Amino acid sequence: MAGQGDMARLLPSVTGSGADMETPTHSPSQGSPGLPSLPPTGITAGSTGSKIPGPGPTGGSPSAALHPVLGSKLTTSSANGAPATAGSSLPRAFPGQGGSEGGFPATACPGTSCSPAPADPAPQAPLLRDREVLPRPGTSTVTSHTSSPVVPAPPGRPAAAPTLLPSPAVPAVPLYGYGARENDREYVERRVDFNSPLFKPETGFPFGRTLRDSLYFTDNGQIVFPASDKGIFTYPNPPPGGFNGHEEVPMIAVFWDNADFSRGVGTTFYQEFSTLNTAKPPFVRDVEAKVRQYMRSSYSAAWTLKITWEKAPVYASRSDTRKTITYQAILTTDGFRSYILMLYQDRGMQWDYTRLAATNVLIGYTSGDGFYYNDDLSKRPPAVKYRPDQFRGYNTDLCGLWIYKLESRVGINYRLKCLAWTGQQQEPRAWSQGLPTCPCSLQQGQQDPRFKSSRGGRWAARVSMLHSASPNQHGAGVRCLYDSQNQLIEGRQERYWRSSRQASPYRDQELKLYDWCCNRAGSAHLCARYSEKRPKIGCDGYQSPGMDSSEEIERDSDEETDGDDK
Repeated sequence: MAGQGDMARLLPSVTGSGADMETPTHSPSQGSPGLPSLPPTGITAGSTGSKIPGPGPTGGSPSAALHPVLGSKLTTSSANGAPATAGSSLPRAFPGQGGSEGGFPATACPGTSCSPAPADPAPQAPLLRDREVLPRPGTSTVTSHTSSPVVPAPPGRPAAAPTLLPSPAVPAVPLYGYGARENDREYVERRVDFNSPLFKPETGFPFGRTLRDSLYFTDNGQIVFPASDKGIFTYPNPPPGGFNGHEEVPMIAVFWDNADFSRGVGTTFYQEFSTLNTAKPPFVRDVEAKVRQYMRSSYSAAWTLKITWEKAPVYASRSDTRKTITYQAILTTDGFRSYILMLYQDRGMQWDYTRLAATNVLIGYTSGDGFYYNDDLSKRPPAVKYRPDQFRGYNTDLCGLWIYKLESRVGINYRLKCLAWTGQQQEPRAWSQGLPTCPCSLQQGQQDPRFKSSRGGRWAARVSMLHSASPNQHGAGVRCLYDSQNQLIEGRQERYWRSSRQASPYRDQELKLYDWCCNRAGSAHLCARYSEKRPKIGCDGYQSPGMDSSEEIERDSDEETDGDDK
């Protein structure tokens, strides 16, 4: 009998690859000079040396992957100090504006709810006066009125710099609850650089025009989408000019700058939520509400990842570990659309930027296929860009909350189709009683009245098919496929019997489902999920009706002979 891949080989898929997305409709933004692809810094277990001032050399060993336990703390060495406390309670939704095609200017947020950051240890650049705009290099100054704010263009298009305007008190976004009491997993390695475990959303994650398979986060405030499970590297320092759209490694810069957890201060937490066919916890419902509110989009999350960097020290931490930063990233997708929410703790972004060798902190993203954006805040003076908690975020009306749309006109996601279908199917034991096994050869089946032949469709020269002549009591049947040598390739139990079948996913719903899960999804795991709902069968134990009659006659004859002997 042929292997698992034989059916896929003999039944080519119907459509193009579900992993490819359509090209973005907009061109890259910002005339930053062309930069080479970001070189990674390899890290080896136990390394504690100094960091490299710029992006590190290509190569190196990936960091060791640890497997944390729910609600427990994992470290490579014992941490100094008490365990980190959990974050604030679930934030309430705040009425506001914003949309996927623009956002609010980076407005300073005075007042009791979201006040300017406390005075820094050295003189800093003054905040801009009313209606005074900080122009982007290469653009002219733009004047705005408080009643008509400057709205940034969509990611990937040039836009006038947003205005820093005095305004009435603007509420600050509270962080989502985190830590052990929220069932988060804690992950930290007490060395200069480290990466999280690898996450693999079953739906994939649409980013730019590509459906990405996996991702991880770093201690330096990035989320990275590697090309393979072996391409796990650390990237300590952002490029001075930001992203340029030519990067080969897709990544999101939540607050990308050189952090250092090696002195026993700070930690990270994370938690995954798969909610395609399950009830959604309050946290996921709140994320959905924010996406609907600010992005003006009907949205129902299938997968969400919450990441928290708590009290992360800067890489000059040997001088002062008290000035740390705390922030969160929420990645979420419905399988077609994807978003990131970035939350910066009010008065919790306290790095002393005056002591840094470089002040190139970056907020934005690059998809690896030309879809990228550098947030305007990253181009401001250090006194501004190192305090994102004190400014109204992109696409929102809250201080410290940024929301980006990450995909560009995605194609069909066959992983999502397969998952949605398998999640709605009964277990086979509810309908498979009394179904026969397949004949071992086509000739056997053609002589068996319990089976009848079906047309092979466009693959008739390579595939012959038998299916049940009648359904069982639950309306189910079987399908048996044979190769050009008339030998069984594969059999399947099928929930719904039809009087005629074709070996073509164009015209047969059951084969279309197989095509989604085992061909187009590109996932062995999803093909196995399909097999759980449509079990494979072979020819073990098959007996033709004629063989049964012969055995019965022979058995009766033996019994008569035994009676005569007595």
